[in-house]
Amino acid sequence: MPYRRLPTTDKARLRALDAALNIAADRDSGKLAFSKNTLFELKNVKSNFENHLKHYEFDLKTESEKSADYKAAFEKARLYVLHFMQVLFMNIEREELKKEMLAFYGLEDFAGKIPSLNNEEEVLGWGKKIIQGEQKRMQKGGSPIYNPSIALVKVNVENFNDAAVFQQTLKRNTLRSYEKMQLLRKETNDFISKLWNEIEENTGDVPPKVKRQRAQEYGVVYVFRRNEKKKIKLEGMQVDLMFEFN
Repeated sequence: MPYRRLPTTDKARLRALDAALNIAADRDSGKLAFSKNTLFELKNVKSNFENHLKHYEFDLKTESEKSADYKAAFEKARLYVLHFMQVLFMNIEREELKKEMLAFYGLEDFAGKIPSLNNEEEVLGWGKKIIQGEQKRMQKGGSPIYNPSIALVKVNVENFNDAAVFQQTLKRNTLRSYEKMQLLRKETNDFISKLWNEIEENTGDVPPKVKRQRAQEYGVVYVFRRNEKKKIKLEGMQVDLMFEFN
């Protein structure tokens, strides 16, 4: 016997709910294979699921679209932090600044090598260090470094920090929507299962095949197992052979 298969995608869930609603729109309530209470619940489940799905898709799309702005701000901040460090090391190499000045920036132990700037934490962390370091060195009477100036470094690091905070907010929104959808998917499938049980119970005292056909009109999905498909195919071939023989 074929078995029922509940929806596994959001489109399939909406399709199952719509199928039952379309039947309800075309028939009198007294002729439906489910009750008025179930119809009322069906409408609420459909509306609730559709609204939350739209919300989730909106959050997902917004996060995806804004990720381009985040990446651009990251690259810009990384570039300014990197270039400032390079200029700083060149000033040390040309003996325009004393090597001891590196301690202001936390770079005294890097032997003239640029530290890793591969992720958000590293770019923001080192950005903060060199901004504070340059300010402390200038307070001690040092001349400012240019190309880039610390003012430009600060602007781009702060812009990236704002973009990072905003992106984290979008990620949290998407995660909340996703978790809500996961719960709602289960609840919707539970309702669909209950709806289909009621439909099958009220399709009349008829042979199983006819009962399945009537239930399918309401959106109930049946799947044949592999051995059942083979059997149906063989039976079909036998009918064809008998027809040709006769």
